[in-house]
Amino acid sequence: MPSLDCSVRNCYYNKNSRCSREDILVEGKNAKTTDATACDSFKIKNDAFTNSCKCDTSPNEHLKVACRAENCVYNKKCMCDAEHIDIAGISASKSEQTECGTFRMI
Repeated sequence: MPSLDCSVRNCYYNKNSRCSREDILVEGKNAKTTDATACDSFKIKNDAFTNSCKCDTSPNEHLKVACRAENCVYNKKCMCDAEHIDIAGISASKSEQTECGTFRMI
C-alpha cells in the first residue's frame, strides 16, 4: 500500500499532511494531466461534519488507493501501485479542486 502526503488543508481527513482514512478513491477516468484527476474521498472541514463524524483521526502511514485514472502508469487493476502518492489542492473546498500529483500518463 502506498504512503500518502496530502496538502489539502481544508480536508477533514488531513491530519498533519497525512490522510486519516483507510482508503481513498482517485477519480479521472480519461485524465491526461494531474489537474484532470481528483481525490473523490475529500470532505470539507466544517463544524457540522466534524461533530457528526466518528472517524479515526490518526494519520495512516499506508492506505489503499483505488484509482479510476485509466491512463496512469500506476493504475493496476483500478488500484494505485505507486510507492508514494501526493494529493494536492491546498485550499480546496470540493473534490474537483484536488488532484493526484503522482499521476503520470502511460
